[in-house]
Amino acid sequence: MARHRKPRGQQPIVYTVSAQAPGYVGAHRAEPDRTMPKRLSAVAVAVGIVTGAGAAAHAMTSGAVNPMAGGADFGGLPDEHARAGKVDTVHSIDLGSETARILRQEQLTALQTFNQASGIAQDGYSARQQAAAEKAAKDAKDAEEARKSPTQRQVEAWAREAIAILAANGTPITEDSVDEIWTIVQKESNGNPNAINTWDSNAARGTPSKGLMQCIDPTFQAYKLPGHGDIYNPVDNIIAGVRYTYARYGGFGNHPGLVGINAGTGYRGY
Repeated sequence: MARHRKPRGQQPIVYTVSAQAPGYVGAHRAEPDRTMPKRLSAVAVAVGIVTGAGAAAHAMTSGAVNPMAGGADFGGLPDEHARAGKVDTVHSIDLGSETARILRQEQLTALQTFNQASGIAQDGYSARQQAAAEKAAKDAKDAEEARKSPTQRQVEAWAREAIAILAANGTPITEDSVDEIWTIVQKESNGNPNAINTWDSNAARGTPSKGLMQCIDPTFQAYKLPGHGDIYNPVDNIIAGVRYTYARYGGFGNHPGLVGINAGTGYRGY
């Protein structure tokens, strides 16, 4: 400071000369305690902007938002010397100060909250997508079911019942075979559990084919299961017909009627 005196007898007047910078008043002057909160608030805003800008710049180059990396890009790494001393002037505050540390912690907390909210939103979106896919599949299945005739729906219900009994008794079969059973039944009896063939070679020998899968009596008796001995019972007839198919052809893959359909030569009896 420079002192300039008035003429003798008057009190000296002291002028303070400070290094000024546009928009930055009192850059090197110690602040009284009551002004510190305002100064710190301003610094907090500045640090937040700078660190946020740094994080944005870091994200542009690294592809990930990282407030700590943003602070480091602008000199915001912890300053142990500044932590050890007491900050009591504006020019002593930097990005390594306790204030900056608190601000970085706040930013990390905010980022964590944002990531959690984003995760919840993503989970909600995935759940909606899965629900939409499940609904679409159900709608398609319902539409396919609606196109089936009452006879087909009834035969498929009998087939599922028979499959459950067959699987429980050692036949390696699942409900995936419902379509094959329906195809055989449709071709053999047109879904009529009381159907009897009176014109083929079996009928000529006195053993006409009977029931849904058109089993002759000797075949039915050989492949029925205990408790399922009624050839005209839809479930019992399917059980015997499937067991015969597995025993003779090894399953539906070699069933002559299904092989003919797949080959385009048409169905033929088994």
